[in-house]
Amino acid sequence: MPRDSPARAQLLDAYITLLIEGGERAATVQAVAERAGVSKGGLLYHFGSKAALEAGLIERFELLGAEDLESLRAADDLVGRFLRTSVAEGSDLDRATVALVRLAQSPAGAGARAALQRLDDEYVAALAARLGDEELALAIVLMSDGVYLRSALGALEPGRAEVEIERLIAVARRLGA
Repeated sequence: MPRDSPARAQLLDAYITLLIEGGERAATVQAVAERAGVSKGGLLYHFGSKAALEAGLIERFELLGAEDLESLRAADDLVGRFLRTSVAEGSDLDRATVALVRLAQSPAGAGARAALQRLDDEYVAALAARLGDEELALAIVLMSDGVYLRSALGALEPGRAEVEIERLIAVARRLGA
């Protein structure tokens, strides 16, 4: 079965939704199949196990992260672009990230934790390559994490989010001066 088939995508979407809504324990093979509207056998045809579902989610996350990194590296204002796009908006990358965080919180979440850390490291590396300062790059990634968390929790009001992010960009530029 092709790795990018519509059925696989539908199953991964269902898995992500269940992880976001109820965590790792709620995202059973049976529950994923039901949410996707397929039989358990149909799910197992595409993903032979729950571990295969997790691997599929990690693969999707890594592809989405690579696309985001490519876009980031192409930006003229890398710091501004990075911080402005740190707001949680429910994008495919946001949803995959939240689902992996839910997996990472489980005792068996080493693969999810490693995938999240790899992307974080790549963001630091991309920023450091442009800025010439790895510590500043790490500080900006940590600022981004704060923006993401606050926006995901609803603590950044829509009208004020842009103003606060512009203030952070100004701080990042002062740190780099």
